[in-house]
Amino acid sequence: MKQIRASGLFLAAGLLILAACNQQPPAGTATTQATLAGVVGGTDTNPTLAGRPLDLSGATITINGDSVTAVQAVAGVRVRPGMVIYAQGIDSGGSIKVNSADIQIEVKGPIASVDVPNATLVVLGQSIKVDALTRIYEENADGTYTTLALGDLTAGDYVEVSGTRRADGSVLATYIERKAVAGTGPVFVEARGYACNLDTAAQAFDLGADAQCTAIGPSVDYSGAQKVTGTPTEAGFVEVKGAYDDAANTIAANKVEFKGQGEHANVDHGKGEQAELYGPVTNLDPTNQTFDLAGFTVDYSQATVEGSLAEGAYAEVKGTPDPSDPTLVHATRVEVKYAHGGVGSSNGEVKGPVQNVDAQAMTLTVGGMTFWADSNTIVKQSDPDRPLGFGDIQQGDWVEVKYDSTKTTDPSGNAYDGYATRIEVKGAGEGGTGDENHGAGWLDLEGPVQSVDPTNRVLTLMGYTVQVDANTYYEAHDASLTADQFWGRVQVGDRVEVKGADQGSLTVLAGKIELKGAGY
Repeated sequence: MKQIRASGLFLAAGLLILAACNQQPPAGTATTQATLAGVVGGTDTNPTLAGRPLDLSGATITINGDSVTAVQAVAGVRVRPGMVIYAQGIDSGGSIKVNSADIQIEVKGPIASVDVPNATLVVLGQSIKVDALTRIYEENADGTYTTLALGDLTAGDYVEVSGTRRADGSVLATYIERKAVAGTGPVFVEARGYACNLDTAAQAFDLGADAQCTAIGPSVDYSGAQKVTGTPTEAGFVEVKGAYDDAANTIAANKVEFKGQGEHANVDHGKGEQAELYGPVTNLDPTNQTFDLAGFTVDYSQATVEGSLAEGAYAEVKGTPDPSDPTLVHATRVEVKYAHGGVGSSNGEVKGPVQNVDAQAMTLTVGGMTFWADSNTIVKQSDPDRPLGFGDIQQGDWVEVKYDSTKTTDPSGNAYDGYATRIEVKGAGEGGTGDENHGAGWLDLEGPVQSVDPTNRVLTLMGYTVQVDANTYYEAHDASLTADQFWGRVQVGDRVEVKGADQGSLTVLAGKIELKGAGY
């Protein structure tokens, strides 16, 4: 079993600790206390929630309701797009000044299996569903992050998953991060689930994925736990942290929080004069005009609703917390941003400029590869974060395309390189016209290698000639490579990501090359 390396970002499930406001806006500015919850949008440098810019410059960040560790503090804990957070801040009409934010995760541990066609993976007995809006990343040794397709994940990979739990016990992932790993033996894991077959005398239970205990994961021994809170209840919701033994499928817990039946989080709900939520709709009840979103029940009976509500749709909610029920929000406005989450079964990714686009046929060409799309394809802009129509894509736009290479024929029988599950148009500073970590003139390209000259150490990618120097960093999956190792492995057709300086004339000097598909 792979073992987690103790650096980089994190995710966790848990409890929001809402700090009092310690930074006030200028005198005379009208302010409102706001509770925020849901999926972070935007970019690393311009995060948003419910369409509102988040000012996190003075925020206290917690993980699972716990303070960050010294290692995490050094690594630089950040709220990243796709993460589910609970937060409180001050709304002064522009951005929301966040005072405190807690990052939520449903499970953290090794992948047991990946089913790309059905867009599902299993971690610690938990069924994790992926849609086209799920953000999948890999933590790199240099502290940067690389985007991945679902097909890049394999059994044994160590991941952290943030998302929302559905009525059937599965988790709809909004953020998955693959961590760099090394070594063998028990690994540190975290998971939410249900305490099935509870034995309070032996201080043990089986971690169930649903309250009916139909899907059972690892056995949990909490007899040696340093901290146990709450009242143990059969089939009650529980959060576990501890050491996982893959061979025995057991967790030796060092921390257990029993939360009772139906209590999915100890969130301090509803503090503030207004609530702003964003994320996937679950448990939609049109009769009672309610649905669940980010740990809240939303009553939309008196709300203005824009778009069609449906199970799995992504919606923005603005409303007020109920004074007697902190888990209930009375919505004044609900806006459906995405009618559905699309298809999550991507096994490939390309990044680069659009060479050709046909809005009527819904096809586009990037890096010499042509993809077909349909109404299930998610088309969005990253900054500002908003949905787009396929007709909004223009030739020359810098895009990131997630695709399914097994779907090479459209419904009319036309042949293509694959089906586009998601097309994201990048804004300034996101690859085509610069990179947030390096500034203008830095390119981010990804696609199949078109030609390779290992002797002179040059390859072509997306129509660009890629050159290297002594400072170029090489990586495959989660391991660094020497230059000799990389050039001895890379072949035509391998999927490679290159980040480097634009030299003009379709030439890039690579600062980093990662071998992502085949060849490693």
